[in-house]
Amino acid sequence: MTRLSIWFIVAALAGATAAASASGIEMAESWSWARDGGRIFNAVITLGAIAYVVIRFGAPVLRRRAQLISEQFAKLETARAKAEASLCEFEEKLNAIKAEGEKIKEEAIQEGGIIQSKALEQARIEAKRILEKAEDQIAIETDKAVDKVRREATIAAIDMAEELLKKNISGQDQRKLLAEYISGMEKMN
Repeated sequence: MTRLSIWFIVAALAGATAAASASGIEMAESWSWARDGGRIFNAVITLGAIAYVVIRFGAPVLRRRAQLISEQFAKLETARAKAEASLCEFEEKLNAIKAEGEKIKEEAIQEGGIIQSKALEQARIEAKRILEKAEDQIAIETDKAVDKVRREATIAAIDMAEELLKKNISGQDQRKLLAEYISGMEKMN
């Protein structure tokens, strides 16, 4: 026997003795097999029946609950992996947009240099205007692209969070499972 079961039996016997004393049952001065042995035998039979019912009917419910929880963890892990993949994808898009912005900026600088070298003062003024316009356009396009990626990431994150929340078991579901378990136990008695 394990220590837990020995302590359980000692506690049950002590509780039975205390309950008998509190209920007004007269405590004996000496040991009697007919009286005290019968009480102990009844207590052991009752505790055995309770243990059987709990093990027989409670264990499948607890195993099913553990299985549901492990399935939910697996689903959450899959969703987390998808979210990480989406994050990597969005970061790659952002880096590509930044690289394209840099490329556009470099092309604009080169174009401004060619125009500047071929033309005189008017060409210099025009090149400067083109450079400023290109930088403004790059800044605007980069801001638009970053905003677009942020919106897409936000929408994707909200959709994933909503999906996860819908899939998780709520407190109401847990209360429903508990009520079903109790009604099943009552039907068995």
